[in-house]
Amino acid sequence: IYLHDVALGEALAAWHAALDRANALRLLAAETVPLTAALNRVTAQPVWARVSSPHYHASAMDGYAVRAEDTRGASETSPLLLALGSQALPLDTGDPLPPGMNAVIKIEDTHLVQQPDGDFIEILAATPPWRYVRAMGEDMVATELVLPANHRLRPQDLGAIAGCGHTSVSVYRRPRVAILPTGTELVTPGTELKPGDIIEYNSLVLGALAEEAGAVVTRMPIERDVRASIRATVEQALQDHDLVVVNAGSSAGSEDFTASIVAELGQLCVHGIAIRPGHPVILGVVRGKAVAGIPGYP
Repeated sequence: IYLHDVALGEALAAWHAALDRANALRLLAAETVPLTAALNRVTAQPVWARVSSPHYHASAMDGYAVRAEDTRGASETSPLLLALGSQALPLDTGDPLPPGMNAVIKIEDTHLVQQPDGDFIEILAATPPWRYVRAMGEDMVATELVLPANHRLRPQDLGAIAGCGHTSVSVYRRPRVAILPTGTELVTPGTELKPGDIIEYNSLVLGALAEEAGAVVTRMPIERDVRASIRATVEQALQDHDLVVVNAGSSAGSEDFTASIVAELGQLCVHGIAIRPGHPVILGVVRGKAVAGIPGYP
């Protein structure tokens, strides 16, 4: 009844070997997409930083920019006054560090003092250079590698790509998968049922699994158990899809046509895998494309 009844690993190895010989496992073409559409896509090229992040010395706190040298000697027993506007310049988190300044004192570590000769901040401790300063390039430095090729993009990766000066990214195109449900007894969800009708939801489940893995899915209309029609639809789907999945018709019944169609059109690699459920699985290669037959019942 079945050409083979082999272990799952052996079946996949045979299928992959046949696909490799047909050059069907080659990398897909690259395309450039905006970052808003790049989540979960896979990079086709490395991403290099165009600009540093931050691209200037930035304050890491709300407070005052100072010269660290001016704070020497400050202590709780010997507070030090720094003149606002010359020795201490107010700034917020993220503001550029003013020229000549090399440190930031947090606002909560200061006390505003007003005197006849001007306004001052009082500090109770000295600060070392570059304290509370985000130095230029702290996150990324221009020209450095940010992400490698063949990397699935996560939300934080999109931020990194944007932060180093890009608005788009080169990714592999998504694999295209066609799912063809077959069976005279099948009806679409929402149909008024009569005895013998079966609601067709396998294409919904299988398509969701493929989309979860990153594919673009085409759910084709239900085909009745007419061999010529199924064969023609498989041929049509092969023209613009990387994988064609025929659901049902993979066993040994009088209306199970998938195995013979695959063998007629190309190479039938596996028919029957030693697993339950899902024993009568079909794996083949047709015109350089992957074809799978999946039993309907499981």
